[in-house]
Amino acid sequence: MINQSVHTLDLLYYLGGSVNGVKASVSQLLDYGIEVEDTVMANLFYENGANGLFMATNANYKNESVQISIQLDQAEFAIIENVLYRINPDGSREQLAEDAKFFGSKFYYGASHGKLINKFYDSIEKDNQDYLHVKDALMSIRLIDSIQESGRTGMFAPLKEL
Repeated sequence: MINQSVHTLDLLYYLGGSVNGVKASVSQLLDYGIEVEDTVMANLFYENGANGLFMATNANYKNESVQISIQLDQAEFAIIENVLYRINPDGSREQLAEDAKFFGSKFYYGASHGKLINKFYDSIEKDNQDYLHVKDALMSIRLIDSIQESGRTGMFAPLKEL
């Protein structure tokens, strides 16, 4: 989680808000010789009453982009390969926005890392605080800790203060 899917957890927090706790399954499906999980599923319980489902694996036969689906009472949206779509009631997609893509086989990583690094350097040059701070990662780190705990115990794990 910390290496491959932490940015997806960031997005789930950014889109859904604070999370109260999780119920998760954490496993190692393949024998890669690594010391960490290769597959995670978690039900996220948000403070606002919404639920989220997080699935991540690197036990996949090919590289695939992050996909996020959002179902609301009156609308449905999806992010697939850096494109934001509105999903119409008939199942058709309406493209709303598209992020820049890198060239090559992992184009779906997008241009966000470069944008953030440039923003950081720009804030140094302009002597301001307009960049991501360590505290901005706190919710994702708390989520990872709770997902790991729930995976170990098989129980609901509330998010703990760090």
